[in-house]
Amino acid sequence: MKQDYGNREMIFAALSGALYTIFGIFQIAEGFGINTGMPEMIFIPGDIPGGSCLMVLGAVFLYGLKEMLQGINAGVSFVYVGILMSLVFMAVYLLVMGGNMLDSIIVPEDYEGWNIMEAFRPGIYLGFLPLMGMLCWKDRFSLHEVLVFREGA
Repeated sequence: MKQDYGNREMIFAALSGALYTIFGIFQIAEGFGINTGMPEMIFIPGDIPGGSCLMVLGAVFLYGLKEMLQGINAGVSFVYVGILMSLVFMAVYLLVMGGNMLDSIIVPEDYEGWNIMEAFRPGIYLGFLPLMGMLCWKDRFSLHEVLVFREGA
């Protein structure tokens, strides 16, 4: 089933996909010891698994964009799943950050010289864009499109 999507959804998918993919590449490069100069500017630590997660999120958004550009009805589902996955990762990173902060209060001698910004990850600040997308399109989340797609098959 073909459907025309608005420019807002496609721009959102393209921007989210590009940002998550680029930040994932930077995070993996830093993990391999390649100095990109980014960690100081935008809090990108060297983390290969974390960068891989960001790249998977970017791929989900970009695949949804590809299907939306082709007019495939299920393309928006990939964008919705990307939003939900990114919010889950944002929540996990915030919980880890809060746990580190609480641990630094309980056992301060283990965290001498540590500050909260060392626990700040790109998944936290990149998650605000999908959060805004979810708040903007929260009324459009439904199974109607999936059910219509199944009936047409």
